[in-house]
Amino acid sequence: MNKTLAASAALISVTMLSGAAVLPGAATAKSTVHTTKLVLTETGSHNVGKNSFVGTDKARSAETGKFVGFDTVSGSFNRKTHEASVDVALAVKGGLIIGHVSLNESDPRFKGTITSGTGAFEGITGTIRGRQVGDTGKTFVTLRWEL
Repeated sequence: MNKTLAASAALISVTMLSGAAVLPGAATAKSTVHTTKLVLTETGSHNVGKNSFVGTDKARSAETGKFVGFDTVSGSFNRKTHEASVDVALAVKGGLIIGHVSLNESDPRFKGTITSGTGAFEGITGTIRGRQVGDTGKTFVTLRWEL
């Protein structure tokens, strides 16, 4: 499995969010749906077993290009189905955003859910969608979330 794809997908996941005052489109009103677009750049990845991998990405706002945080991913790859299951966590100003994504080796697109958060992101819910850009080490991620 392509390590970049796996890491990107995972990052994805949590890479997408940052503090409400930090990310473009973020607001403080409750029950408002927000959309945050990120560009993730792989900073490292490694296989940690026959079917498992870990990795990190640097997260930047797709709108401004400014650095907003780092993500970390941990996943496993099913060699029979060619699918990966990835847990992700995005560290940004104010706390962590945690999620889970699934992807298929033959498709650069992935999707998943934001499952929880800490600090300013406690109670967060939402979805994660993204796509890897070839073997560039870059992944585009869109988070739709609410607090």
